[in-house]
Amino acid sequence: MSSNETKVSCDALFGFCAACFEKLGLSAEDAAVTAENLLFANLRGVDSHGVIRLKVYADRLRAGGFKADVHPEIISEGDACASLDARQGVGQVAGLAAMKLAMAKAEQAGAALVSVRNSNHFGAAAFYALKAIDRGMIGLAATNAGASMAPTGGREGRLGNNPVAIAVPAGKYPPLTLDMATGSVAWGKIFLAQQKGEKIPAAWALDKHGVPTDDPNAAADRGLIQPLGGYKGYGLSLFIDILTGVLGGGAFSTQVKSLYQSLETPSGSAQAFAAIRIDAFLPRTEFCKRVDQLIELMHSCPLAPGVERIFVPGEIEHETAQRRKSEGIPVNAKLRDELVALAQELRVPSPFSADDQAEPV
Repeated sequence: MSSNETKVSCDALFGFCAACFEKLGLSAEDAAVTAENLLFANLRGVDSHGVIRLKVYADRLRAGGFKADVHPEIISEGDACASLDARQGVGQVAGLAAMKLAMAKAEQAGAALVSVRNSNHFGAAAFYALKAIDRGMIGLAATNAGASMAPTGGREGRLGNNPVAIAVPAGKYPPLTLDMATGSVAWGKIFLAQQKGEKIPAAWALDKHGVPTDDPNAAADRGLIQPLGGYKGYGLSLFIDILTGVLGGGAFSTQVKSLYQSLETPSGSAQAFAAIRIDAFLPRTEFCKRVDQLIELMHSCPLAPGVERIFVPGEIEHETAQRRKSEGIPVNAKLRDELVALAQELRVPSPFSADDQAEPV
């Protein structure tokens, strides 16, 4: 925790976000779902996808890029599949509806895939994948995004930093959770570096001339994200675009609009959600026991010099969430000012008031 950060309770931030979304026209239920998704990211230490996005969500709701008074509609469906139209609504609302539908169909069919078109930014992908855990299922969620990466060898955006998340239940351990974008970093981390006045690794982004940069301002000024692992990240992003936008009948590649540009225009992003019922293949207890064995094999690997501990995917985030639930969520000074200003604009109580017991550090 740096000296310019403030800790605020999860409950205070959740209540604030939900109140903002209601003021912006969402129903109480939809506001709670959207706020829960943002706080999910902050709790797990993925601050690039948390309340740092609240201001742009608010701007888009006010400008019309997010439609507040719509709900997703089923376009077509089968026993193990369905296609939804989000109708340009909030991505979290459509995403949760699609994940629930995928799980309901997987209960009967063993596995199911649900696509969503005409959607918007849906926040942290693991939020949806983890919904499957308590149902005895493996969950998957993916989305495309505005073009912010060039294909290998190019210097103009053709693909989004398209993320995918997979959640797998374990027995005595927390679920294994992979949540990754296909670029070297999420845009939110670059924006976070901007707020903190920090440099970024040169492997993260290119400036508007296609040159690697360690300046987050240069990256944000018409720059591009560098693909993860070069051509491998490019290839993975391309196939996520096919699974979401092309297969789902929605926008893809340059047809998808950026979250931070043309606020009045829906992004048109497309998503895919899948659920696999474990006991369609193995008894759940046997599967979870096998996953535990796999986790223990990772944990017991001899350590390289200077390494204190081996983690499995999702373990750091799980432990961070346990800590932040009790200690509070750190908010940097610039973000704090942004949220306070938004509270004043929307006439909702600030989460940093004395009543919220925000704790300067």
